[in-house]
Amino acid sequence: MGEILEVEGPHEIGPLGRALAELAENRPEIVGLTADMGRFSDIHPFRDAYPDRFFQVGMAEADLLLIAAGLAKTGKIAYCTSYSAFITRRALDFLIIACAHSKANVKILAGMPGLMNPYGATHQATDDIAVLRMIPDLAIIDPCDATELAQVVKAIADVDGTVYVRSLRGKVPVVLDPEKYTFEFGRAQQLRAGSHVGVISTGFMTQRALVAAAAAAAANIESSRN
Repeated sequence: MGEILEVEGPHEIGPLGRALAELAENRPEIVGLTADMGRFSDIHPFRDAYPDRFFQVGMAEADLLLIAAGLAKTGKIAYCTSYSAFITRRALDFLIIACAHSKANVKILAGMPGLMNPYGATHQATDDIAVLRMIPDLAIIDPCDATELAQVVKAIADVDGTVYVRSLRGKVPVVLDPEKYTFEFGRAQQLRAGSHVGVISTGFMTQRALVAAAAAAAANIESSRN
């Protein structure tokens, strides 16, 4: 087995909640909801800043999406948080019908995507993209770091309809320079130019892909990164 490439660098704690609270300051139509995952999704800065616009629905992901869809029908932009595995398994029908099919202005911030949850097999969202990419009228965004996540949280408020974001929480790596990087909805971006091989990634694997590209460059193999 080859050597594991170490991933190091700066981190930011809880970019989701801070970005949402900043956005909501001038957007009174924004509301926040969680299915007993306030602490574990980092939405608490929004909760603390706007308690009258925050809804805790308990451990009921179907209710989370139904309430969010109902609020959207009254003109609200509903930001929901829970774990990816719970959203895409327990509440899939409600995501499809109440949200996407109805073109509801619901933004789903689904935490712990992929193999990154410490709570065992039941909490791993290894199939969420495969399940959701077939659903009409649903946008999927997979931010790679704290910089992109904060920008995504703000950008999706102006995307009509339902959006599913594979959210990162806790101590989130900072890979992209917030002074230089700008998220563009529906568009891939090249992060590194090269001529020998191309590497395509999404989400938190982007940082690891950049580490691999740097290791390849040290061996005189130049890779482009998209």
